[in-house]
Amino acid sequence: MTLLSVNLNKIALLRNSRGGGVPDLKSFAEAAIAAGVRGLTVHPRADARHITLDDVVTVSQLAAVRDGSVEFNIEGDLRPELIRLVETVRPDQFTVVPVTPGEVTSHRGWRAYDDHAALTEVVHRLDGIRIATFCDAEPQSCRLAISCGVQAIELYTGPYAYAFALGAHQTTLSALAAAGAQIKDAGLRLNGGHDLSLENVPPLLARVPFDEFSIGHQLTADALTLGWTPALQRYLAVVEGRETKAA
Repeated sequence: MTLLSVNLNKIALLRNSRGGGVPDLKSFAEAAIAAGVRGLTVHPRADARHITLDDVVTVSQLAAVRDGSVEFNIEGDLRPELIRLVETVRPDQFTVVPVTPGEVTSHRGWRAYDDHAALTEVVHRLDGIRIATFCDAEPQSCRLAISCGVQAIELYTGPYAYAFALGAHQTTLSALAAAGAQIKDAGLRLNGGHDLSLENVPPLLARVPFDEFSIGHQLTADALTLGWTPALQRYLAVVEGRETKAA
């Protein structure tokens, strides 16, 4: 069964837009756990525009995270203060995501010009933590990450989601299926994320055996009309294969 890891970034972004503590990130994380979610994701960026380093500590101290019943995934680049924090809180998974200065959101996977030596060093330094890398659905991107010794790869599903909205997603879906096979053949965990929704997840799961999806933006947007807990339940049903399409 595919694990749904709920990305909490947009809850923090709304809070930070006003200042103060509303909405309360911890309460939303606890509500997600109560709804049956078994994975939480945070992506603390250097500019702290949504998740802060303090938020990472807060989530790491949740009872369900501490006892291992909920997986904790930290996403981010290889900046020293983040690596030190990951080393301290020891999440289940650290997903290395390449960052382009000024980007609004992640928009590419691991490339030839990224720091492979630094990634390899982190794999060894954070022994005991599953290290994943954000990769394009393209053989070289996955091959480069695999060569650094990572235990998982998160495929960038943004191009698929964009093509799906246009009704022209078969090519990108085939690329994801091929990349998924490459990752599974290497014995790695297969994750996916970016712009996933109730509508575009079912055909993706029908072709690619994902172990985990990280979903945040569209889930939070849907929660504005459905409510947080009902939205979580709908996404759980779709990701776990109990609902094959949006009602």
